[in-house]
Amino acid sequence: MPEASDEPSIQRTTELDLDVEEVWDLISTAEGWASWLVDDAILTIAPGSGGVVIDDGAERSVRIETLVGGRSVRFSWWDRDDPSSASYVELEVIELPGNRARLDITERFGSTTSVSAPTGSVSTARAGTRWEVRLLMLCVLALPALVKA
Repeated sequence: MPEASDEPSIQRTTELDLDVEEVWDLISTAEGWASWLVDDAILTIAPGSGGVVIDDGAERSVRIETLVGGRSVRFSWWDRDDPSSASYVELEVIELPGNRARLDITERFGSTTSVSAPTGSVSTARAGTRWEVRLLMLCVLALPALVKA
């Protein structure tokens, strides 16, 4: 991930009652993405690969930039018909005491993707709201099995 810049960005962090391997499965597989990050995912999560996701009813293209096993996935994604809407996302898993994990999420808009940022603060605010919904879905997945049953 590029260093901090003046480009608009969204940062979120959540601590989960899941171990690192469980969180890794959620960020490193298409099935994992479809369980919390997007509505549907047809992609291969490996450096240089990509595919398509359905996110809030919209089709988005995805390119996986880097993958550090058990640690982080970095990718760019954009509305399929509008490459200028691209943003750059990093999902990073941090091990915590007590067999827990933290997920750090950063989405950057602007020159870090070599395309222009979304127009205006409304688009950034909308993206921020989508991350809140995604994290809520992730937290539901992390509920103890007793509650899920």
